[in-house]
Amino acid sequence: MEERGQSIIRWVRKNSGTLLAAAVALLTILVLNFGAVSVRLDEDALTVGAAFAGSDKIEYDDIRAARLVEDFDRGVRDSGVRTLRLQAGTFMNDLGMYRLYAYTGVPACIDVRTDKGHVVFNAATEAATRTLYEQLTEKLPDVP
Repeated sequence: MEERGQSIIRWVRKNSGTLLAAAVALLTILVLNFGAVSVRLDEDALTVGAAFAGSDKIEYDDIRAARLVEDFDRGVRDSGVRTLRLQAGTFMNDLGMYRLYAYTGVPACIDVRTDKGHVVFNAATEAATRTLYEQLTEKLPDVP
């Protein structure tokens, strides 16, 4: 039994580089596929956030416009995160600098404009994004 334990230890030492590379690869895959966008429509405010990127709370009274954009051009990231699953942080495109909380594979986004700038977000699917937009516009009857 002791000889078997010694044999395992020798094998681990001999293959430690390979084991370390496999562990790093697995960790990288997990991180690249981690993260979620959270959207909460409260009584008086919209709260949008994402893993590793913080959140924004926007009072409904501060929203000047809300629109559903089919194929939103996300532009370039200034700060924040970008994984295979998620893009979040401060980005820049033709809107100027704006905050993004979006799933990478979902092209439709909701663009909310305030006096402070734009906040753009989506849900995990295009259908869920459309539903979320409808729920948001019900909270904002006077906003175009």
